[in-house]
Amino acid sequence: MRISLYVDDAVIFLRPDKQEVKALARLLNLFGQVTELQTNVHKSSIAPIRCEGIDLDDILADLPAARPTFPIKYLGLPLSTRRLRKVDFQPLIDRAAARLSGWRGRNITQAGRMILTKTVLSSQPVYLLTALTATNEVLESVDKIRRRFLWAGDENLTSGKCKVNWPMAARPTNL
Repeated sequence: MRISLYVDDAVIFLRPDKQEVKALARLLNLFGQVTELQTNVHKSSIAPIRCEGIDLDDILADLPAARPTFPIKYLGLPLSTRRLRKVDFQPLIDRAAARLSGWRGRNITQAGRMILTKTVLSSQPVYLLTALTATNEVLESVDKIRRRFLWAGDENLTSGKCKVNWPMAARPTNL
């Protein structure tokens, strides 16, 4: 009997040195021999960070993996060698807006919209925002989507529909 195990999304940092790459290739090979779990280098990728002026083709000859360029995504998070901009967080904003398209806000009570806002729209960006620092503009865009759904459902938000100011509504339930 042979058991298949899968390990996804491991990150290994190396200096761009031929001997280190050879050592990694050997280590992965030995790991495969001992555990019978082979590394699929064709599904792996090597993302060089600031390796200008280095012959990567020669250095990486022992690991024939794909070489993406930055910015890349890792575990759903955008990674870049520069500061992230609003466009890098746009998928977060789009995901929050897409949630609303399936919900019929006018047919949900105010209490139901409050629960959906706090449990879904507020918790959805937590993973991304615990790892990355978003600009105030991004946070305001997400808050705007949450406010519009809470106070107006599917309609446009006008100040006459807001029953309580947003900082009060966004407080934890025990407050």
